[in-house]
Amino acid sequence: MAHFWSEEFFQKTDELLNGDKELCKVFTGMNTTIIAECDDRKEIFYILVESGKISSAKAGAEAKGEFRFSAPYDLWVKVAKGEEKIQSQVVRGKIKFRGSMPKMLLYLGKVVRMEKKILKIIRDMDLEF
Repeated sequence: MAHFWSEEFFQKTDELLNGDKELCKVFTGMNTTIIAECDDRKEIFYILVESGKISSAKAGAEAKGEFRFSAPYDLWVKVAKGEEKIQSQVVRGKIKFRGSMPKMLLYLGKVVRMEKKILKIIRDMDLEF
């Protein structure tokens, strides 16, 4: 059982997402870096998307990425469980977003199209919250 928002969680998520042929096909050509931050726990992960393949690693506060998403742990849990959507929480200001909005919009269609599949993969993991 992996603890949510841990190195083990991110590594297992990478493995499962990269093992999904449909996701890999949709994300082909996508190249970006994302910082995912749990601001109330000071836990930060660097996510690299390169030619549709995803890898992640624990990062420090100084980590830089093309995009940065920051929120408290409880909100990330709700997103993982499918109770909240990232885009609506960004619009409401609950998830802090930094980065190029035009570039994010280029990727948004692909991410939204595959959101249900990604969340199902995460929900099917044996997670401890």
